[in-house]
Amino acid sequence: MPILTIPSESKEYLHVPVTGTGSLSDYPVEIAVVPYGTDPTSPAWKTAVWDGASAKVLIGPGTSLELVAGPYGVWVRITTSQERPVLYAGPMKIS
Repeated sequence: MPILTIPSESKEYLHVPVTGTGSLSDYPVEIAVVPYGTDPTSPAWKTAVWDGASAKVLIGPGTSLELVAGPYGVWVRITTSQERPVLYAGPMKIS
């Protein structure tokens, strides 16, 4: 499977499919995009929204996720009343 590649000049939604039981859209969701091989820290988490079974966040120029060329890791965090799973979604490349 090819790695998702997005030009650095592009402003678009990054969609991250999420699977689970129940209605996930009832819970707050966040996405972190960090340099590949690192774990997300508090400032990296950005509020995302649900779009069906995917979480999405706007990335690119003029957004809170302005990314320069390079490899990144994409993470998703869901907050429920009992759990707060942090899930690695996979790699991404900004060209």
